[in-house]
Amino acid sequence: MDIWETRITEAALELLAEDGMAGLTVASLARRLGASRMTLHRKGITRERVIELLSHRAAEEYQRAVWPTLVSSGTGFERLDRALRSTCRVADPWRHLLVGLFAEDGGIFHEPDQATAEERDRAVATRAVFVEPLSRLLRDGALDGSLVEVDDVEETATVLFNQVGWTYLALRVGQRWSQEQAESSVVSLALAALSASPERGRGR
Repeated sequence: MDIWETRITEAALELLAEDGMAGLTVASLARRLGASRMTLHRKGITRERVIELLSHRAAEEYQRAVWPTLVSSGTGFERLDRALRSTCRVADPWRHLLVGLFAEDGGIFHEPDQATAEERDRAVATRAVFVEPLSRLLRDGALDGSLVEVDDVEETATVLFNQVGWTYLALRVGQRWSQEQAESSVVSLALAALSASPERGRGR
């Protein structure tokens, strides 16, 4: 992402925080950047392009935050705890974008109803970025005895990502919970269902 695209994403995040998805337009971006709409047009900046830039950056930040838990020390339970908390913390600055995208078309995590074959392939690859770390941690936890074994690891990881991510966003945006309260409540509940030690699960 070049300097211009970085400026675009920063301005777009500010607009989303202020006015939600309805406020994210090329005209509002131009005003925020002190540029003309024609300037943005010449640079290929459309609303769809801005959303694509934001989505890619969000996915990259998620990878940087969560993937290190795959090689960190600790049990599968402890590393899954860190991964899920990192998921919430990464999602927080992007919460207005993610909630808006979900309302529009399922966002970057789902496959649009009218997607082309290329778009479907991209959607599957994108979903893998978010789900694969959790699949790995579920397997590691089952092997070291800190997490229960599940019949379908990929399915459980998908449910887990959506359960934690979307519930966290709903509490932060819809219920206006604090970041700490939403993170603690959502992650604790998810871990309680997966812990091989019921006492440890309840105590998180």
